[in-house]
Amino acid sequence: MSGSELELWTLDELCDHAFVIFEELAEENLSATDYALYQQHAVESAYVDLVPATEDWVDMIAMDIDPELHVEAHIGLSEINGVAELVLARILLSKEKFETLCHARWRGQD
Repeated sequence: MSGSELELWTLDELCDHAFVIFEELAEENLSATDYALYQQHAVESAYVDLVPATEDWVDMIAMDIDPELHVEAHIGLSEINGVAELVLARILLSKEKFETLCHARWRGQD
């Protein structure tokens, strides 16, 4: 592999990576109620959805977002308590395997 080639995560690997990050940080960043709800329903209702990173990250992290190299993972629960979808975290990830970029926005944080 030449120096200009990047090793990128597959979509499945990015989903797994996002869940690992979420699981490591959720308890200390979600409200006790949201964390308990997640723990109770995770097996049957947890999801991750990869979407293009939005521009609001630029202000938050003070760097440009490259759509070819960055993705936003929405992690949450589907169809809980009559709510069609509950997004618990938005996590900005690099698609590059050896880049450690990771920023999260948690439900209830603004």
